[in-house]
Amino acid sequence: MTRTRLLKEISSIDDAKKVEETVKTGYTETAIENLVYWAAAEEDLAESYGQMAQDSKNQAKRDAFIRLQEDSKRNMVEISGLVEYLKGLDEARAKRIELLKGLHS
Repeated sequence: MTRTRLLKEISSIDDAKKVEETVKTGYTETAIENLVYWAAAEEDLAESYGQMAQDSKNQAKRDAFIRLQEDSKRNMVEISGLVEYLKGLDEARAKRIELLKGLHS
């Protein structure tokens, strides 16, 4: 499978540094921020489903709310893992930027 290049050919340190910084701020950091908000939404959902389960007098509904709560809790764990993984990629990207800055000296 082929794809069209997103970037022109990079031929200078300055161009490479700009692209690395753009990837860091435009992709990695943005993805982390969105995942953090998603995890917060799952936490709110889990709390709400827990309350709805407690308030429900219908056993079938209570069971469904508990399943939904558990799902949201699992999602929070998975999302947290993604955040940690992306933080590692972000740190690696910062090192690449520093390496490029050092090449200017």
